[in-house]
Amino acid sequence: MSKLPCAALLLWTGLVAGAPVLAAQGPAKPATTSDASGKELLQRKCFQCHAASMWTSLRQERQAWEGTLYRMVGRGALWTEAEIAAMADFLAQTRGPK
Repeated sequence: MSKLPCAALLLWTGLVAGAPVLAAQGPAKPATTSDASGKELLQRKCFQCHAASMWTSLRQERQAWEGTLYRMVGRGALWTEAEIAAMADFLAQTRGPK
């Protein structure tokens, strides 16, 4: 088995098993949910790669938004579980089903 499928399997297994999501450690103090709202986290973290127009037409329940955020972790986003929860809460409130 090549290295890429093995790495993908290990990442998926870790997410399914509830492994903690590592926070990015930069020069600035990492934001926590007490420091930033879901909206601020979304703007700071998602807009690094995405334009708002990419997702503003989407409407999903909280669980689906959380799944979308964890999919981004699988693609390299470095977020804590608390950050994901705050962003999923905000998206469900503002971009939930009509």
